[in-house]
Amino acid sequence: MRFRHQQEVSMRAPSRRMWQKSVGILAAITVCFGAIGCKLMVVQLGEHHQWQALAAEQQLTDSVISDKRGNIIDRNGVVLARSVEVATVIMMPSEIPDEAARTMICNELPELLTVSKERLEKQTKKTGSRYEVIKAKIDRELSYRFIDWVREKQLTGVFRVIQDYKREYPLGSTLSCVLGFTGTENSGLEGLEAKYNAYLAGKAGRVITTKNGWGDALPNDIQYETTIAAEEGNTLQLTIDSNIQRMVEKYLEVAVAETGAANRASSIVMDVQTGEVLAMATKGDYDLNNPRVLQNPTQAATIAALADDLQAGAFMEALQRQWKNKAISEFYEPGSVFKIFTASMAMQEKLISENSHFFCNGTYTMAGVRTMKCHVYPRSHGSQNLAQAISHSCNPAFMSIGSLVGKTLFPQYHEQFGFTEVTGIDMLGEARVTPSLYHKASAITAVDVATSSIGQTFKVTPIQMITGVCAVAGDGQLRRPFVAARVISPDNQTVIQNKPTVRRRVISEDTAKRISTLLEGVVDGGGAKNAYVAGYRVAGKTGTSEKTDQAAGANGRKNVVASFCGFAPADNPRVAVLVMIDEPQTYIRYGGTLAAPVAQKIFADVVPYLGISPQYKVQEQAEWQVTMPQVVGKTTAEAVQLLQGLGLSCRTVGEGMVTVQQPAAGEQLLKGGTAVVYTDQTEAESATVPAVVGKTLSEANKLLIDSGLNVKIHGWTATVENVNVTRQAVISVQNTPSGSVVPRGTVVEVTVLYQDAIE
Repeated sequence: MRFRHQQEVSMRAPSRRMWQKSVGILAAITVCFGAIGCKLMVVQLGEHHQWQALAAEQQLTDSVISDKRGNIIDRNGVVLARSVEVATVIMMPSEIPDEAARTMICNELPELLTVSKERLEKQTKKTGSRYEVIKAKIDRELSYRFIDWVREKQLTGVFRVIQDYKREYPLGSTLSCVLGFTGTENSGLEGLEAKYNAYLAGKAGRVITTKNGWGDALPNDIQYETTIAAEEGNTLQLTIDSNIQRMVEKYLEVAVAETGAANRASSIVMDVQTGEVLAMATKGDYDLNNPRVLQNPTQAATIAALADDLQAGAFMEALQRQWKNKAISEFYEPGSVFKIFTASMAMQEKLISENSHFFCNGTYTMAGVRTMKCHVYPRSHGSQNLAQAISHSCNPAFMSIGSLVGKTLFPQYHEQFGFTEVTGIDMLGEARVTPSLYHKASAITAVDVATSSIGQTFKVTPIQMITGVCAVAGDGQLRRPFVAARVISPDNQTVIQNKPTVRRRVISEDTAKRISTLLEGVVDGGGAKNAYVAGYRVAGKTGTSEKTDQAAGANGRKNVVASFCGFAPADNPRVAVLVMIDEPQTYIRYGGTLAAPVAQKIFADVVPYLGISPQYKVQEQAEWQVTMPQVVGKTTAEAVQLLQGLGLSCRTVGEGMVTVQQPAAGEQLLKGGTAVVYTDQTEAESATVPAVVGKTLSEANKLLIDSGLNVKIHGWTATVENVNVTRQAVISVQNTPSGSVVPRGTVVEVTVLYQDAIE
């Protein structure tokens, strides 16, 4: 009884041990469900994006459509860079049905798409992949042929053709070192393409293909698809004028070829009044549509001759140098062009004036250093006023001016003109200015001032130099140069607008005008006469600087930089031009002989293009230049009287009324030339053009006139008497080739080059 009672009690009331066991089981269950609940919370709240992406990956094939990059245009709307529609071929190896199909793809596609068979074989074997780029950026015609092939082979589930874009540069190499280029993903890699990448780049689109539960693409014939359209980027409008740019590049390229410039050449054209860059060129440069092709055949051949393990590094180094924008990224010693600033700082401080006089005996002596020579040594300039000292580019005179400025003021003005800092131009690659490039105020010596006064022993960039010259050419204020005018959205709204910015005043407006007048004299008959343009008041200064940090070559001479920087019109400056030729290999290497003629051609094209009318001086019009009058319709007697009165000879063919004249009315020619007039339809008399390139002016004039031809001269000339006796002036270009047969009396245009030794 007691046992049964105890058993009944135990059945009704669990023991302590049973209670403990039950609690343990419940706790375990609670922990498990808690863990599961926590995991569900983590998955639903913290990892839902990840799981959503995995689900989408199982259900969707997602391909990227490149964005349509915005255009780059010049100030007049001319397209410089644009995106054109192309296609990219995508393969899904996981969808290749069998080995036979894989073999067919590997055998036939390499020829159709011009791709590597070995690479294609590797791609087809990636059976877990759904996105293999077979060929990017193919043109429309090839994409159509490929689509036909896919349909014919019944492989529409294996391939997709995705809309894409590639960058195209309609003007080829024009502005290459400024524009830069993009990579395979349409992102800017160099130049303005990289600087303004965030604005030019659009937003990529997507092509999404739905798959079934087995992971296979649902039936969908191959085609161009855009489920989510790519968004177009903004347009970048530049201050550059493509017409001016091509003018500059044309003449600079010829200069590099003719001078053998071993370290390329650079030129900048800038609006004096705003700081807008109208043109910026570097030669040699490269083709924007093929940026990874070396343009210098000699350099390419040299690299090809290197050992295999050295070629890749040398090739990449050559490419980097080819892409470099010399105008903003490379330093050089400015030479005598810097005398513009030495004169400006001294005049601003009232240390010199137009009435100041300087004596040059061919040398300049300072205590403790060797005697410094004038560039004309052992000759000398003797006594000269300020205008003559600038025109002669006299080193002793400017060292004397530098000593007047002194160690305190010189570095202050050097800084104020912007030579100790970057200009802030809105481009990538502007070279960083460090104290090693100039003489610091705390350490400058009297000798440093003397050498710096003539533009040696410190370095600047071309953009620093022309920006400083624009301060002198303008009203004495230093402006920030810029190349981007504005950024325009696809709906034609202005996103960013760049405006002219004055950084600071450096010299007074009065000082700027007085220096400009002096610099006009340097071009009009002075050391920069090769930059002279008849009818336009050009001002400027030449420079020839030795590369003092380089060893002399085998010929015992150091390499030089020949340069010119100036502006026009001198009395109301609108445009400044800089030309810098680095390491010319010609025997005569002066800036006045090499750089100034290039600037002259640029001024002669650009200034009229800007709508500035010529204003010929009385000397230019009356003393040596004659405009051919209209004599058709007059009697021969009237024609002879009129032409002789203008200083021309007249040859008549026939009698009566004049029906034909040569030269035509309005043509300009030298006094002393001969006009031919005809009174009937008799065939015009002919003449053979002689070779006059390399001849002196007097020799050329005589040869042409003796041949029955007339002469029109480009470049600086004084009176007819001087034209006939000058020995330093030679003809560098004749517009009508020698040996040409032309009507008697034709005007042959020639360009004068002065070979005087002015730095």
